[in-house]
Amino acid sequence: MVTNNNSISSKILNPETKIFPSFSTPQDKFSDSCIENSQEQITLLAAAVHSSHDSIVITTTELDYPGPEIVFVNQAFTRMTGYSSQEVMGKTPRILQGPNTDRKVFQDLKEKLRNGQVFFGEAINYRKDGTEFYNQWHIEPIKNSLGEVTHYLAIQRDVTDKINGEKKLIHDAFHDSLTGLHNRAWFLQALQDSLAKANEYQDYIFGLLFLDLDGFKLINDTLGHSVGDIFLQEVAQRIQNSIRSQDKLARLGGDEFIIIIEDVKDLSIVSEISHNIQTALQQPLMLGSQEIFTSGSIGITLSTMGYETGEEMVRDADLAMYRAKSLGKSRSAIFNKTMHKVAVKRLNLEQDLRKALEKEQFELYYQPIILVNNQSIAGFECLLRWHHPQQGFISPAGFIPLAEEMGLIVEIGQWVLRQACIQSRLWQTLIPNRSLFMNVNLSPRQLKQSNLVHHVDQILQETQCDRHLIKLEITESAILETDDKADIMLNELKELGVKLCIDDFGTGYSSLSRLYKFPIDTLKIDACFIRAIGKHERKEKILKTIVNLAHNLDMEVVAEGVETEAQFVKVKEYKCEYIQGYLFGKPVSSQDIEKSLKGKY
Repeated sequence: MVTNNNSISSKILNPETKIFPSFSTPQDKFSDSCIENSQEQITLLAAAVHSSHDSIVITTTELDYPGPEIVFVNQAFTRMTGYSSQEVMGKTPRILQGPNTDRKVFQDLKEKLRNGQVFFGEAINYRKDGTEFYNQWHIEPIKNSLGEVTHYLAIQRDVTDKINGEKKLIHDAFHDSLTGLHNRAWFLQALQDSLAKANEYQDYIFGLLFLDLDGFKLINDTLGHSVGDIFLQEVAQRIQNSIRSQDKLARLGGDEFIIIIEDVKDLSIVSEISHNIQTALQQPLMLGSQEIFTSGSIGITLSTMGYETGEEMVRDADLAMYRAKSLGKSRSAIFNKTMHKVAVKRLNLEQDLRKALEKEQFELYYQPIILVNNQSIAGFECLLRWHHPQQGFISPAGFIPLAEEMGLIVEIGQWVLRQACIQSRLWQTLIPNRSLFMNVNLSPRQLKQSNLVHHVDQILQETQCDRHLIKLEITESAILETDDKADIMLNELKELGVKLCIDDFGTGYSSLSRLYKFPIDTLKIDACFIRAIGKHERKEKILKTIVNLAHNLDMEVVAEGVETEAQFVKVKEYKCEYIQGYLFGKPVSSQDIEKSLKGKY
């Protein structure tokens, strides 16, 4: 058999070989023609095998150990494996196997070939230099004219690029491209698997940590997104180094990370890992010459709360994280049922807030602003109130930040401005001999609207109020949050004919270097400086300095939060033009203001 095999090998390896002898007997021209055709076909077949891009191997039929012997390989086999035909001739195909070759594939191969079937399969094989490649096989038996299997023909293809491409697609689908961590899609499935395990085995408990970086937006805004990306990569590595090998870490997006703490035998494990993460994050990070500090707020929940879905568990860990932030950041908080009640209350409040405008539940109150010299009313600041149908009066502090967060503050702000302008025109008609100005607050989100100036102008035209009596109040911090084009926007507002006022001055980081650029008419000094009168000498000095600064810039000054005679005497001494506070009046309804105005004028 071996001699016969070698004969087959030598004939196929040489396309010029004539496997059948030439017969030239004139009496048998037909026979000679058939032989020539067969010889031509064999020559063509040999040429096709040699030039094939797929590796072709012919072996003997021994399937048991030591296995079949290789009797033929083509040039593509050499290119694919690095072995020459001389190196593999007479050897078993097992020379291509290695540590990661799947042995189960060969069990299936032997079973199929023993039953005379064709085998299709894929496995990791090894080249001569030891490198791995994915080998795709098509093996079928070769039979002689008697139907006996004499050899096996294996067509092999290197599908490494295809397999690696598929693996990359799968990897990219479940990994974050920036940090290399698992992503949200992968994590939610892993979390659902952990919940299923916790529901099946009572002694299995796991924890969920929801981490949000403190102050990442500031880093991104001041140093740029490229630095922010490097920073996130470093943070991801620090978190990874702070957890155990069995724990699962993913990046949900932005600066949010989430971790499954596996197999919690003792709650101290969760506490210890949280502490390790926060300690690691607090270490300074050098990016070029810039030293950056950060911290993380962590919300924690446990599988013992009886969750059915991963989304519910993530939601509660998220709530706990916000609770940690409210406690002062760089902290952790464990979710409890009280947090859930607060969350439900907030959700209901959000829904009610969306309906408050259309159901006309908002009302404007007005607080008098007093002229210091003669203590007469010079104008009013309008202040928003919400009369909830079930909860009654809700303080602005309880819903304005929520409206800001939801984006409703823009629509609400436009309603407030429109109502204030209507009221201003009404009072001007009621008391034509008095020019009472109307202060209206603009929210930070409104200032970021590109069409703010257009909306203000539209409202002024619709209401036909005296626009010179409208003062738009903008907080110092809101100006600082806007971009470098803030002065352009403020000038455009000023060109509409309204006046501009900076509210809560002295509480921002410092806008002194930019203050002169803005077309501001009035400064309202924050109430914290008024409360310091007679108590904190340094704050009083700052108060006096602010008043002098405003006057030097041709601005008027309103002292906000005046509640005592002593405070009034001092701000009068500092030459503040206006005062506002409970000493001269609390915010009241328009009806109460009108009664007062009719009585005085």
